[in-house]
Amino acid sequence: MTFRPAYTSVKERKKLPLFLRIIIWGLLTILILSSAGFFGMAYFQNRDQIQASGHKLDGSAMKLSVKARSALVIDANTGQILGEKNPNQQIGIASQSKMLTAYAILQGIDDGDYQWSTPVTISKSSDWSDKDNATYAHLDIHAGQTLTVKELFTAMFTTSANDASLALADFAKKKSETQQEFLERWAKKLELKDSVWYNAAGQVNDDAFDYKVKSAKKTAENKATPTDLAIMAYQIIKDYPDVKGYYEKVGLVYSPNGDTTATKIKLTEGGKFAQEIKGQLNNPKNLTVEGLKTGSTPQSGGALTGLIKDQDGHEFITVVSGAGKYTDSKERYQATLDAVNEVLDHYQNQSIEAGQSLPGSKVTKNAWAKGGEVELITKEKRTYWIKKSEKGRLTFAKVKRYNSQSLSDDDVVLSVAPNVKASYLTGVSSSEKNLPMTNKEMVEQLDDSGYRKNWLQFYK
Repeated sequence: MTFRPAYTSVKERKKLPLFLRIIIWGLLTILILSSAGFFGMAYFQNRDQIQASGHKLDGSAMKLSVKARSALVIDANTGQILGEKNPNQQIGIASQSKMLTAYAILQGIDDGDYQWSTPVTISKSSDWSDKDNATYAHLDIHAGQTLTVKELFTAMFTTSANDASLALADFAKKKSETQQEFLERWAKKLELKDSVWYNAAGQVNDDAFDYKVKSAKKTAENKATPTDLAIMAYQIIKDYPDVKGYYEKVGLVYSPNGDTTATKIKLTEGGKFAQEIKGQLNNPKNLTVEGLKTGSTPQSGGALTGLIKDQDGHEFITVVSGAGKYTDSKERYQATLDAVNEVLDHYQNQSIEAGQSLPGSKVTKNAWAKGGEVELITKEKRTYWIKKSEKGRLTFAKVKRYNSQSLSDDDVVLSVAPNVKASYLTGVSSSEKNLPMTNKEMVEQLDDSGYRKNWLQFYK
């Protein structure tokens, strides 16, 4: 039997005419290219949110010629270094050491470890009442008596009372660590990279009595660089601005055991400055001394870590060391004022006030915001120092578009860098030295589909 293959009858498909095929492929090509072009343009239009712009103005630190072995001037609000002289030379810091204990105590209160009203018992070791007060500043308080954390802190910060600093350090340290280890731990936390510590009072090791470190030389003393001292002062002022008011206190008032009938009064460093030193200083720019801490040794001479304010309200952290003999009180203040005067003679300030639009960009686009754009304004004032030889206004990075889900008017959405050549203290974050921007008002946030739609829009 012969088998024949089975065939299915299918009508042969006719090809479209050539001209129609050309038209269809042409339209498809146009559609693909148009889509690619649209998405490509959207990508390139929106990918760069922040763009550098403008010439960098010179705000680098000047070399100070002040009559002191070392000196440093810092903008107290941004940490910009304005003037320096041997800023990284390690020096004996004496009572300026007390700033480290002060910062540790303030942190302990913030952390809830104790309160200002918590009583601290004076130990036998921290009782210095029998020592010469002219050589070893101390309170009239004895072993077994108590003062509050607040009283001891105020005494340490305003009269440089050694017993107050030693008692506070003993109180705040861990039971397992020595006072030296306590100081080293906090120095590490503040990134004081070139400092050595022995006792909280800042005494030369042989004059630290019960706090003498037996493994160290008799002449060993707390040391740090002017930069380290500026870092301590900057962190204290930034985190605890209320300390600026301590220098206004003319007298220290304290009551051992809380007995107000036995209240004692002692002249503060600020009071001594106002009564005996201020009127002797050459102060042509009428600068205000707001603090912070004196300290000197026979080797390092007169020294002061200061806080100075000019007539426009700008504040400067200053460090001087080797300003006259260590027994002289006037020269350390005069050198401090001279250093700030040098800076003000060589720099102009350019300030951006809070509530302003970003210079060079009135509206910043934001694909997460309803409508696809939201205006950003400055959240805080920032001041930048530029050498007077520089011309023109300070510019900032341009914000072409910034996609952020932070749409509250309380949020810092971004920090924009200034186009300035400058150096800053170690530990100063970009948010502290840059210009912080926030939303002008609360804006509604879109969902993912709304975000994608806005992202594909082209903005002028």
